Amino acid sequence: MKNSIQIERKNLGKKGNYASAIMFGLICLLGIFSIFLDWKSSIPPLICMVLTYFVNRKILIFSHLKWFFIGLIFLALLLSWLLQLSFWMFVLQFLALTCILGVISAVNTIRDDRRDIIFSLNADNFSCLCPGTNDYKGYALNPMGYKKYFKTGDIEIIQQDKSGLLIVVKGEILRPRELTASEIAQILAYFKTNDIELEEAIASPDIYHEERALVWVKILVFGMPCSLCGLSIYFLGDNGRNTIVSAISILLAILLVPLLLKLINIWNVSQKNK
Repeated sequence: MKNSIQIERKNLGKKGNYASAIMFGLICLLGIFSIFLDWKSSIPPLICMVLTYFVNRKILIFSHLKWFFIGLIFLALLLSWLLQLSFWMFVLQFLALTCILGVISAVNTIRDDRRDIIFSLNADNFSCLCPGTNDYKGYALNPMGYKKYFKTGDIEIIQQDKSGLLIVVKGEILRPRELTASEIAQILAYFKTNDIELEEAIASPDIYHEERALVWVKILVFGMPCSLCGLSIYFLGDNGRNTIVSAISILLAILLVPLLLKLINIWNVSQKNK
């Protein structure tokens, strides 16, 4: 291949940083106000928030959110058992107070001017901003957080439709954002110039059907276990005070996710074989 493409935007994420700072600030204020409602029960989450602040200065917590939430759940279960605290009250109050970290991060980002790469393409790799069909709220707050990287050789289809540019990579449908009509034309011309063989374009109705189906799969696979887990902890686990029931509810919710994925895959295979 010849040449490469790199498309930039100045301070693309700054608007989202303002929104993030306001949102985190409001949530943090709720956490501060909750301290005055029951200051004794607020001492453990307040201490944990201060410790989290100092840990975040050494290790960027936002880069390890999965382990952060796993540790938070186990810590909340332990403290609710030892100190007879409300599981959900501790978790919500701690998260609200910890939003001060988000405010600090957003303010520091707003101070700096930068140019963000929203699309790049060369012979080996390409990157773009491609949120999912139900990620628009998150994308509005942090568009650069949805930047993803792929192998150029894995591109199967690239075309333009009424919604903009569409790229299919290993069966996954991508819709790069923030691209103008002239930039899309430049990207399509790149593939024509380099004589890259691609599969035939797929019909738009098929694309929209797959995108809608993907939304419902995410709602079913992740929404149902979370809802059932929350209801189980609230009603059966006495709002988190029954540590054993709460822990079992969380474990069953985690195990339910791969089970639902397996059932959906079996159903999809059976539908294709008909």
